[in-house]
Amino acid sequence: MTARSTTFSDTTVPRPTTTLHPRDHVMLLPDGRRLGYRTHGPADGPLVLLFHGTPSSRGVWDFIEPAANALGVRAVAPDRPGIGLSDDLPNRGILDWPADMAALADELGAEQFAVAGWSGGASYALACAVELPDRVSSAAIVNGIAPLDRDGALVGLGRTEREALRLTHRAAWLAKPMFALLAEFVRRRPGVARRMIETSLPPRDRAEFEARGTAEESLAYLREAFRQGSRGVVLDYRLFTYPWGFDLEEIRVPVHVFHGEQDRTIPVHHADEFARRIPGATRTVWTGGGHMAVVEHGEELLRALTADEQPHG
Repeated sequence: MTARSTTFSDTTVPRPTTTLHPRDHVMLLPDGRRLGYRTHGPADGPLVLLFHGTPSSRGVWDFIEPAANALGVRAVAPDRPGIGLSDDLPNRGILDWPADMAALADELGAEQFAVAGWSGGASYALACAVELPDRVSSAAIVNGIAPLDRDGALVGLGRTEREALRLTHRAAWLAKPMFALLAEFVRRRPGVARRMIETSLPPRDRAEFEARGTAEESLAYLREAFRQGSRGVVLDYRLFTYPWGFDLEEIRVPVHVFHGEQDRTIPVHHADEFARRIPGATRTVWTGGGHMAVVEHGEELLRALTADEQPHG
């Protein structure tokens, strides 16, 4: 089946249950699944694919719009399977993602593209670098979680993240209704949910979060993660607790590792692990920044990713 895109006025796409962003799109993948994504910047700029964390969705990258326009970069943020606007792919693995991204790049008319993974999106960005070395020009890891099959990997990880990883690994059947309750709580009590999130953030992260607008607006990316229920989010967490299917040492494209110094969600030693094991990787620690430090460094991220647009096979 040939991939094709559509807008939400098209009758082939189910009516959404919430208001959608005007830059939201859906395409059909070769196997018939729908892939949802949001675009930023000019359509004729170099393509950068931006992967969200967990639990999250495409809207978490909305802050990148001014930087994308200023630099002339086409920044596109897709939803992973079972999350947001993208159809579920039961029993998927991290290495299933590159084929979807190759199809998305084809749909957007780009032979080469860069990728960035924020937080839990890191493994998906690196999977693209491993599987598509002739198409991925460079990759970035932003406050990413490194493989957990090493001593001390969980040290310093935020309590919420540690518990989510343990629960989804040991009892996915229990995690699904628990995450469903979380989604309902965020929907019904956004003000309380926002205050709870803010108490766990360092000052600069808290300021960035507050700048997103009302409680409803600031949590839109989180509500959207559960549009189809909790299955996609639970599987996302669960996959982090198993081998990714490739070794970091296999990566041969340029990789930029960025991390906030005061990240209370994923500690900076995860950035150290990436930089140590990925050949030729660069490492940048944003002084005073937390898990959301990239919001202040959008232009720096896009400049790094578009500095080298030649393939590295």
